[in-house]
Amino acid sequence: MIDTLFGEVTGGRPVLFGVDIVDIGRVTRAIAYSGPAYLRHVTTPQEHGLHPDAELAAAASVAVKECFIKAVGGRPPGFSWHDFRARGDVPHAAREWAGPLLAGAAPEVEKTTGIALGNTSAYSVHGASHAAALTRLAPGRPAAAVVGEARWGWAGDRVVALAILTATTDEEQRWP
Repeated sequence: MIDTLFGEVTGGRPVLFGVDIVDIGRVTRAIAYSGPAYLRHVTTPQEHGLHPDAELAAAASVAVKECFIKAVGGRPPGFSWHDFRARGDVPHAAREWAGPLLAGAAPEVEKTTGIALGNTSAYSVHGASHAAALTRLAPGRPAAAVVGEARWGWAGDRVVALAILTATTDEEQRWP
C-alpha cells in the first residue's frame, strides 16, 4: 500500500523514512543523572511542549530525532541534536503529501508495536543533518530546505515514532 500511496502523493519527490522505539526509563535515567543539561542537549524549548509530562516529551523528542538520524544515514560529522527542530502541528511545504504518507505507513508500525501513533509534529532540519539529508535527497541543490514530519505515540515504558524527510525549494517553504 505504501508504494502505491508514495507514487500517488509525492509526484516522484524522494523521501527518507525512519522508525524508532525508545525506552522512556532510559531517558528518565539520563534526565536524573544530568538534569537540565541533558534536556538542553537533546531538545529545543518548543519540544518540551510535545507532551505535558517533561520526561515523556523528552523521550518522544529523542525517538523522533532517532528516526531522522536513521533517515539521513546516521550522525554526520558535526551532528547536533538541535539539527532537528520541532515546529508543532503547522502547515509546511510537504504537509499535503507527507501526512498521507505517514498515515499509510503508521498502521503497520502500530500493528507491529501495539502503540497508536496519534501525535504529529512538523520539523525543520539544519546543520550537518541538513547537508546529509540533501546528499541523499537532492544532490546538487544546496539551497534546498529539508522538512520533516513525524508521528509518535507511547504505551507503558515505550515511545514509538515514525518520521519522513524531504527536500523542498526555498520558495515552497511556508513556515508560519
